[in-house]
Amino acid sequence: MTPMNFIRRNLLLTCCLIALSAGVFANGTLSGPASDGGMTYTISDKLLQAFKQAFPDAQQVKWAEMEDKYMVNFKQGEILTKIEYDKEGNFLSSIRYYSEKNLPVNVLVRLQKKYTDKKVFGVTEVTSDNVVEYYIKLEDASNWITVKSNADGNMQVVEKYKKAN
Repeated sequence: MTPMNFIRRNLLLTCCLIALSAGVFANGTLSGPASDGGMTYTISDKLLQAFKQAFPDAQQVKWAEMEDKYMVNFKQGEILTKIEYDKEGNFLSSIRYYSEKNLPVNVLVRLQKKYTDKKVFGVTEVTSDNVVEYYIKLEDASNWITVKSNADGNMQVVEKYKKAN
């Protein structure tokens, strides 16, 4: 590739990226291809502002529109989060993925007391209809165990698998 072609290609690419960026954030709304690749969507200023206020440190933010709701995926610190909103911008549910250090203290203390011989691999927090549940993946030398806990720390085993040798 000649130096002139290289410069033209990079200039064209830069112009395209600037045009796309301007289109995405025009007039305070977010628009772009939906997850099916063909549709476009617009998220209201009100929802975007509420999101930015609730999660000012959110990074890698990605919005998607479904038939009856919006979904936003993002990372805040070490926590990966997916939130669903209805078309009016009301919270529907969330799923968060994180380590044991982000569990509420009462759940963590009960977990450590009940499963002293297990190591926490990861936590999935599911929130909907004002109910919060924690799915805690535990491991030891030979097993994977998933424990479900509510916000009060009441726990039950919901999965148990032997590790492959």
